Amino acid sequence: MVLWVWLGVLGGYGLGAVVTARTVFERGRACYLGAAAGETPGRRSMAEFERRERPHIEGVALFAGVLWVAVVPVLLLRRLVAGPGPVLAPAGPVGADPQAVRDRIDELERTLGMGAYEDHDPVNGP
Repeated sequence: MVLWVWLGVLGGYGLGAVVTARTVFERGRACYLGAAAGETPGRRSMAEFERRERPHIEGVALFAGVLWVAVVPVLLLRRLVAGPGPVLAPAGPVGADPQAVRDRIDELERTLGMGAYEDHDPVNGP
């Protein structure tokens, strides 16, 4: 009887590990390929995934599978916390006026004595 309980516990743990590892792998692959967060799938190719990220994601999935007793609550909490996330306003144009940037660079070069304001030849010395 104790043997059957022991085998049942090991079997349940193994099943939980396999399901958790598979879920983590699928989520990692979908995230890499761009299928997550409403993006269109195929942003990156599957061949690129196989060459670059598969070993890394497999390692993370194996680790998550072995420690599934701790990982499953974290994944569930993450879904609860990140699910109704805040709605951010779309970002406006980023960057400053190119002329203002050039003027600021010119001012810094003048202050530091660099560039066109340098007094000596940097290759041959003063």
